[in-house]
Amino acid sequence: MIEIKKAFEDLSPEEFSHVLDAPVWISLMAAYAGDGILSPDEKSGAIKLASLRKFTSPKSLRDFYKLVDMQFEQRFDILNLRLPTEEKDKEIYLKAQMRRVHEILLKLDKDVAIDLEKSLASFYEKVFNSHVSFFQYFALPIISGSLDDVGRYEK
Repeated sequence: MIEIKKAFEDLSPEEFSHVLDAPVWISLMAAYAGDGILSPDEKSGAIKLASLRKFTSPKSLRDFYKLVDMQFEQRFDILNLRLPTEEKDKEIYLKAQMRRVHEILLKLDKDVAIDLEKSLASFYEKVFNSHVSFFQYFALPIISGSLDDVGRYEK
């Protein structure tokens, strides 16, 4: 596992800040995708997810997500206010931010970059589907897994 300082040491402070904002950009992109509206469920789901990633992400990214979580909600509100009002302009702007993140990721250790790209893709999917309840996302898979185990013991 690469330490957070080592993994991101080749980035400028501005680049590192932009990468820390990547989960926010991803969340905004996912929230506005499809209907062009940021719902309260999408915002709260993104905030919860950012906090959970401190524990659920690959070990190489846990320190990164601790830093993300410390500023996520504040940065979410700030960056959302900076978005253009027109839907098409908003989409173009968000895609440009994500292209910038991708360019920066190319400077990172390959393993960390791959872990982060996978994590951000998963982040997008979960925020995009945040209309699905917290129970379905987090509790149901655990319960289903437990029920599968019970079935194995009954045979």
